[in-house]
Amino acid sequence: MFSGLLWRGERKQEDVDRTALFADFNLDVCISKINSFARGYDLYEYYHTIPENTETVEYRRMITSDMKKSSVRSAFSCYASAIEQVKKQEKNSSYSHHTAEKMKWHADALYHYSNAVEALYSALQQTEGLTSAMQELVQYLAEYVGTAEYKEWKQKLEQVREELDGQPIYFTVQKNKVVAAEKQEKEPFNVRVQRAFRLMPSKEETREESRPLTVFEERMAERLIRSMGQRQALSVLMKVQMDNSLLQLAGDVQFFLAFFEFCRYMEEKGYYFTLPETGERLLVESGYDAAMAVQSERPVIANDFEIGEKERFFVITGANGGGKTTFARMIGQILYFSQMGLLVPCKRAVIPHFTDLLSHFSDEESEKTGRGKLMEELTRLQPMMSDTQENMFVVLNELFTTAATYDAGIMGKRVLEHFVEKNCYGIYVTHIQALAEAGEGIVSMVAELQQDHHTRSYKIQRKPASEGEYEDSLITKYNMTYEQMKKVMQNGD
Repeated sequence: MFSGLLWRGERKQEDVDRTALFADFNLDVCISKINSFARGYDLYEYYHTIPENTETVEYRRMITSDMKKSSVRSAFSCYASAIEQVKKQEKNSSYSHHTAEKMKWHADALYHYSNAVEALYSALQQTEGLTSAMQELVQYLAEYVGTAEYKEWKQKLEQVREELDGQPIYFTVQKNKVVAAEKQEKEPFNVRVQRAFRLMPSKEETREESRPLTVFEERMAERLIRSMGQRQALSVLMKVQMDNSLLQLAGDVQFFLAFFEFCRYMEEKGYYFTLPETGERLLVESGYDAAMAVQSERPVIANDFEIGEKERFFVITGANGGGKTTFARMIGQILYFSQMGLLVPCKRAVIPHFTDLLSHFSDEESEKTGRGKLMEELTRLQPMMSDTQENMFVVLNELFTTAATYDAGIMGKRVLEHFVEKNCYGIYVTHIQALAEAGEGIVSMVAELQQDHHTRSYKIQRKPASEGEYEDSLITKYNMTYEQMKKVMQNGD
């Protein structure tokens, strides 16, 4: 049973503060750009509400797969535009204080609404290869337009519009008064009115816009409706209600339409998106930081990532400014867009279901609380480590940097052990090499430098932390590593 394009088995996630997650992964940069393509809709609430169950995620992925077809996007775009017009006409109807005008506005809204529904149904019905999710909507539309009730009011509506819109009304001017006439005068009515009342035409007067009826227009409308016997028909149509799910559809579809406009914009910049596959272990091929790609004029370097059997946490070390944090954000963004049921910023992705996505990126001291950086980090970590869920994906970036290296290593190791014991997966970006050997399930990755031992490659590769080049690559460049300094001291130089 169709109930919308966004949810299955749930309408909305419980209120969870995701502010830190969106800040950590720079997701608001992407969402702000997506929202700019939303044609007046505000999509922040849609994108800030992350689905919890797999049913919704899989349902959205099927809709996303269908939306990859330009013909489907075009059909929904036309539908959404038509429903915007319908809502304006319904608003005019509700604001009108004149019965005849109120009924006519509603009749016009019904007319454009029914045409939009039937056009969408026709377009989707003719599209081959739609998923079962989209077929549910097609079936819903078929049943809706096929009901006796719909056919009855649609037929009545067409009759009323044909008679009212096809009936001309003639006016004339007599002694500076506008009165009804039996036939059309030779001169247009507006020319005669301007001459009779000495009115000069203006751009403002020629614009088509909603305004209250004049007394004369009210009387003529009543006269026309009464003379044609259409008041009862209009009264019946006034009671016809539009389908709430189909009205909501025009807003919900903006979630997908705006996203695909964002993808088109990114593709024009040379980037790519793909629909993730569902699998047991995470795999990312040529992933990139979408937020950085939105903001940067320079190409963003792509990276691969794969979790093998029995692997849990990846400790990333290497030179400062080498792309470690960017890599962590990239993975966070890919998992976020996947959980939203959308395309993800990489060439290929296999993504299992994680029970939650958590992050902790270090901030400066809190100006609000006055607590130091270490206390702020521990305060944020506490609820994350108190969570009873397993199989979460956790992204940690540069924890405990204000603590002594020895203390930071002990605390970092305890954090890693905690999440591994809970069967969680994740990434830990750190300057502490020893954490890359913290225990079973821990994998070391390093931000590599180019052959000159100075220029950042922004490639993150699997290798032992001891083979990395840090903390400032200047140390390596000027032969000041521990091993090199040890040789110098032994030689007595």
